Amino acid sequence: MSKNVFFSASIIAWIKAGVRFSATILAMMLAGCSSSTPDAALRPDRLFYDEVVCTSESVADYDALVFKSDGDEIYGQILKPDSSFGENRPCVLMFHGFAGFGRFDDIGQALCRAGCVVLIPHHRGAWGSRGKYSVSNCVQDAVNLVRHVKSPEFQAKYHVDPNAVFLVGHSMGGNTVLNAAVEGPDVRGIVMLAPCDIGTMFRQMSKDEMSSFLIDNGLEVLCTDGFDAVYRDLADHAPAYAFPNAAAKLKNVNLFLATGEWDTCISNDLLKDFYAAAQNNKSLPHCSSKSYKSKHGLMGVRTQISRDIADFMLTAME
Repeated sequence: MSKNVFFSASIIAWIKAGVRFSATILAMMLAGCSSSTPDAALRPDRLFYDEVVCTSESVADYDALVFKSDGDEIYGQILKPDSSFGENRPCVLMFHGFAGFGRFDDIGQALCRAGCVVLIPHHRGAWGSRGKYSVSNCVQDAVNLVRHVKSPEFQAKYHVDPNAVFLVGHSMGGNTVLNAAVEGPDVRGIVMLAPCDIGTMFRQMSKDEMSSFLIDNGLEVLCTDGFDAVYRDLADHAPAYAFPNAAAKLKNVNLFLATGEWDTCISNDLLKDFYAAAQNNKSLPHCSSKSYKSKHGLMGVRTQISRDIADFMLTAME
């Protein structure tokens, strides 16, 4: 090849590279000038990967959660992702079961690493939170917390996307998130982990059987007005809270049901009518379920559940 031909080819390659570079810069400028608010971002590849952050101002952290639910202070924690996730983040509210012994902080930490602001509250009358525990108070706590995270003040401080709020509940927490989604402000999706259909159970069990069930599962560690008060509260709400009835009333919310194949605490048979009702509810954009080889606590499958929740959230935010 002659020097002139080589020189001409080099000039052409340089011009093409310059055009590509200019186009890239222009696209970046246009993206930066867009007036629309970007959708909340989620990074499933970060679920089990700790990002190296160079400054203390941008690192992930946690805050104390203190808010009032119908006048009683609720306590917990707020997990904050690192600053690389920008100004618009999904928000996950995680609700414990009865009576709060089971913890799902590992899933909360994974979702935080993936870019979610995660709140893990203790219900009224449970583990230091003020007030009296009841099943209906749990539902109202969830409703009130959704309103709290959708407030302009909370959005500004934690960069939460009010259109990407998800509720996750284990066992009795499954009843909490289902019925909070029926009663409260709109949420994008709910995740029910080995959920307890306490409304249906109430109608199937005698009072003595219900007493044994609640005491065996920790009633006495909660601050209540006694079993009779908890039982009266259930009697008032059981028809509405029963899962098939609640599923029929859901609107515009995505749903993911996770069960333990060997769950001996809560009968999976109770969930068949519920899931059928959810699938028949045409207003639900997405409805899915998965069974895991585990018991009620879903131990030993938490890594996969974290991935499945993240995939569910991505589908719900499409």
